[in-house]
Amino acid sequence: MQNEGKSKIFGKISEPLNKLDTNLAKLSKYKIPVWMLNRYGVLVLLFIIIFGWFYVLVGENNGENEIPYYTAKKGNFLVSLTESGELIARKSISITAPRIRGNLKIVYLIPEGKYVQAGEVVVKFDPTDAVAKVEEEEAKLEISLSDKEKMQADHRSAIAQMESQLKSAELSYELSKLNLEQMKFEAEVKQREAKLNHQKNELSYEQTKQEFESKKIIQSSELKKMDIEIKQKMNNLGDAKKDLDALTLTAPAEGLVVYSANWGNDGRKYAIGDTPWGGATIITLPDLSSMQSLTTVNEVDVSKIKQGNKVIVKLDAFQDSTFYGKIGNVASLGKQKNNDANVKVFEIWVDIIGRSPILKPSMTTSNKIIMNEIPNVLFIPQEAVFDKNEKKIVYVKSGSSYDEVEVEIGEKSEDYIIIKKGINSGDQVLLRDPTINEIDTESTQKNNSGMPN
Repeated sequence: MQNEGKSKIFGKISEPLNKLDTNLAKLSKYKIPVWMLNRYGVLVLLFIIIFGWFYVLVGENNGENEIPYYTAKKGNFLVSLTESGELIARKSISITAPRIRGNLKIVYLIPEGKYVQAGEVVVKFDPTDAVAKVEEEEAKLEISLSDKEKMQADHRSAIAQMESQLKSAELSYELSKLNLEQMKFEAEVKQREAKLNHQKNELSYEQTKQEFESKKIIQSSELKKMDIEIKQKMNNLGDAKKDLDALTLTAPAEGLVVYSANWGNDGRKYAIGDTPWGGATIITLPDLSSMQSLTTVNEVDVSKIKQGNKVIVKLDAFQDSTFYGKIGNVASLGKQKNNDANVKVFEIWVDIIGRSPILKPSMTTSNKIIMNEIPNVLFIPQEAVFDKNEKKIVYVKSGSSYDEVEVEIGEKSEDYIIIKKGINSGDQVLLRDPTINEIDTESTQKNNSGMPN
């Protein structure tokens, strides 16, 4: 009976194994390693897969509980402050709206970011009113020139008439003079009569001559007045043409086009259709050979920053590019931050050393301002230092456990802190409080033990 039972069990086990052998035999025609074409090879492969899966699960669970650490080391410690900023050119050329009579309206703007050459048109304003003004002044000048011609013709006619009258008076005077000489031997009455007549002609001649001279002076004065009027009209026409020409702005030098802010329209950049006032800056052409980053610093930190401090500048758009600079200027007066009256900031100008084609105005930057550099000191991340019982504590790895160590701290940077006393270079400090994990584990165990089965 026992043999029969063993035979039945063996038959149940051997049956699937036989099927496996049959299927493996069918696979022999493919290029499969020989050891995989028998039952023992397949069983070994399954064992390896199961063991590997178990090892991965165990490793993942162990990794979840492992606390990250940092190895304390000595080096040059940088006390720094990082603030965002915006690139500007240290020097730039401003292209401003013309100061002319009438309203201005932009009808053309060269695309922002284009590199222009000297003399290239960058802005045009609506010329409708200016053209009408030129035509009006031209018409006024034409009228004045026509009036001058008419006046000159009248003057010529009047002068001719006056010359004729003067000649006639002169002849009458000469004839009476001759007649007076002939009357020497005539009766006294006739002599007297001739003398009176001569005096009359002489007086008429002198009067006509004086009127002629006065007429010439008056005509000359009228002509000068007309010339002044014409000159004024010509000046007005010249001004009107200058105003018309001023409606087209050209680049005084080569440079990169940057639109200016339109403070009459909430500070957005100028666009076609805007109506700026005369003298407003429409476009700037920055000098890309000398760039700055304009940033702001909180009033609490501004006293720590001095002119000449080193700065590490990174472009937000090109994080792999690093530039170096120094503090060029610190504003003397603070201003509100984002219209918040409770927060004051001070503007800082960072002079970037060197030049690069990727440095463009308005690009945002990350400015790491080096306020102090302390050589050869021990430092660790700030997150490795904990406050406990009014003491500064770090947790130092000791094998699979840790030691709680009190430390004395020094200067801080944005991420790191100097350790004056308590640990040594090479110590591995935990970046998370391990006691919090232990407390959580103990409370979890207590909760689990109190649960009913």
